[in-house]
Amino acid sequence: MRKSYILYLVLVLGPFGLANAQRPDTTSARADSLRTQIEERFASRAQETMGLTDDQTAKLRATSQQFSGRRGQLRDRKMRLREALTSQLQPGVAANQDSVARLTDAMIELRLAEAQLSRDEIKEQSRFLTPVQRAQLYVMRERFAHRVKEVHGHRGEMGRHHGGHRGEMDGRQPERPRSRQRPPTSQ
Repeated sequence: MRKSYILYLVLVLGPFGLANAQRPDTTSARADSLRTQIEERFASRAQETMGLTDDQTAKLRATSQQFSGRRGQLRDRKMRLREALTSQLQPGVAANQDSVARLTDAMIELRLAEAQLSRDEIKEQSRFLTPVQRAQLYVMRERFAHRVKEVHGHRGEMGRHHGGHRGEMDGRQPERPRSRQRPPTSQ
């Protein structure tokens, strides 16, 4: 289960730009190795599922590598912006309105840049994939991202069941359980 989770996570980090924390070189090298393995598996699965030729598969791999560098830059920028915004929005500390406005605008611009990057990648893929193949690839990636979110959510639930509460590590207060109110009964 853990190995499949790591494989899912690494693949999604490429195409979908989930934030990565900075790691020591050995961990980064391991992540790069896992990412490469997952990309190879995904390409093989895409080739089989979508009926890609060897040439299309090679071009898909090349396109993914071409865009992964830009995606990584956007991921790093998103992480820095989130950290800066989080530090401005600390409870009990007055936020600098101008700084928050600039950071919020930068986050919106970043989302637009991510959307443009996806558009550019799809445009590049249209050179060697049919419209049906592009749609199949999109669905495969969406399903994969959904599965990663499920696995990640499941891990979070397991942590809470084992005595940990979400938010304790980052200084947030854990959510309190909400009491259910019963509807009034008719007499």
